Amino acid sequence: MFEIDDYDKLSEEELDEKIQDVLKKVDMAYSMGNNEVMNQLLFHLDNLKMALGDKLEKQRFGVVQSKVPEEYNVTDEDIDNDETK
Repeated sequence: MFEIDDYDKLSEEELDEKIQDVLKKVDMAYSMGNNEVMNQLLFHLDNLKMALGDKLEKQRFGVVQSKVPEEYNVTDEDIDNDETK
């Protein structure tokens, strides 16, 4: 199994493949009545889904950020200047 830190190194496609693989294993564990293994797999599945969600959210933020005109970008420096006035 992967360490949680290793998820960041995977692409979206690789994460999706791993999610599909874990789902198949969950189905097998469920059909065999092996709850302990199933719970471990579900934990692993949740971590994979969170890692994929984080990657997709970063992508969406980058897309939105690239479409925002520069005059609408507010930096910490702009906020500090407004507070001193």
